[in-house]
Amino acid sequence: MSLTGAVARRMIDASQEKARELGVAVSTAIVDADGRLFAFERMEGSRWISVEVSQSKAYTGALLGRDGPDLAEMAPTSLAAIAAMHQRALMPSGSVTTLREGNQLVAGIGCSGATDDQDGECAHAACDAYFAWR
Repeated sequence: MSLTGAVARRMIDASQEKARELGVAVSTAIVDADGRLFAFERMEGSRWISVEVSQSKAYTGALLGRDGPDLAEMAPTSLAAIAAMHQRALMPSGSVTTLREGNQLVAGIGCSGATDDQDGECAHAACDAYFAWR
């Protein structure tokens, strides 16, 4: 299944529901497998910087095809070089989440506005919603 507007809406809704459960406000970004923004929403009360951070997290996951824990293994100089080549900030945090069907990358998901662990919970809720939609 590929990304559709309806699926992305459910993913963002799931992310926000998890955020409300945790008592936080986040911005959620979903990019396609090429790293292009597909869907985005900022919850009321989330800080303005979460807009860019969430999109950078999602882009980082899609561009590098790795989740947060795998990104931690990359050399910082490599990440800096890739960011410079693409002229775009990378955010290799633990909460970076990729969405895959088998070996196929479908999307990168980034949430920002809370602690990195809470952002990760919200991103994983979005990922789970994708598979629940099927």
